Amino acid sequence: MPWFYYRYGAVGVIRLTGADRYKFLQELTTNDLSQVSAEQAVFTVLTNAAGRILDLLTVIEDQDSLIIITQNGYAEATLKHLHNKAFPPAKEEPLANLRQASPKYNISLADETNGWDVAVLLPGKEPPPGGLEMPPRAGHVQRFQNRSAAVALPPVLGGGLLLLQPRGVTVMVMMQAQWLDDASFDAERIRRGIPGPGTELTAEFSPFEVGLEEMVTFDKPNFAGKAILVNESRHKERGGALVGVALENPVEPPVAVRLGERHIGRITSAAQVLGEPPHALAVVQRRYALDGVAVVVGPLAEGGGLTGRLTRLPWQKEGP
Repeated sequence: MPWFYYRYGAVGVIRLTGADRYKFLQELTTNDLSQVSAEQAVFTVLTNAAGRILDLLTVIEDQDSLIIITQNGYAEATLKHLHNKAFPPAKEEPLANLRQASPKYNISLADETNGWDVAVLLPGKEPPPGGLEMPPRAGHVQRFQNRSAAVALPPVLGGGLLLLQPRGVTVMVMMQAQWLDDASFDAERIRRGIPGPGTELTAEFSPFEVGLEEMVTFDKPNFAGKAILVNESRHKERGGALVGVALENPVEPPVAVRLGERHIGRITSAAQVLGEPPHALAVVQRRYALDGVAVVVGPLAEGGGLTGRLTRLPWQKEGP
């Protein structure tokens, strides 16, 4: 199987500068930003006051600034959220007023989305294309003379490489990997169990419910929703867990997942590849998130629904 290449169409790239750049992000996101270095990126969750997901960010050091990469489709909302936290407005201000002194933090935010292309390489069985190296650890950054960078993704995000390159620059990897269109990428994402923006990476779920617990650390200053997440970490059995669902027939999310007559969660993403059975992702109550559990998909009122089976995701070494 080859490596797959997919270029995102709506990922945001934000440059954060100033003496308080680390302090600012530490107080808004779940992971420890002190681990960021020239060779190490950090994946961290932007949370709201309830500890729910606003965005999943990749943070890269670039000399005296930090580059923040948002999830696909979240660029404008995340930029506005960061701007409002850095420069609490007395009244509504246009996003154009991003470069200004902050009364709360000594930082500057700049939207550089139009200057970069962001893509992902999902791993195959062959060595990485284009002369890229197999990364030694998640977050490892490979840098190139044309200012491009390749960041190693953790297993929950596919275990491949996130590519950041100046817009218009052609890199060899683009010519040596199999390109995916939007539908094919979404199907591959679901097959690999990767949580996606607008489906699993939403304010409906906490990081723990969609497999992002390794991106949460409590040994750091307070951040939005920290107390709620601390409590949730102590009682994970009360929350949800991300699982795969093997189906006999396709479904259109969102759709309920039931165990008998008990509602235990819902399907969040679903896809079907020609010649393969439908596959889906669901967030279900953790106590039922076991490999092989038979479920019924669909509203009880419609009578019966479709049969399905919960499955362990490729990156899950043990049960969810």
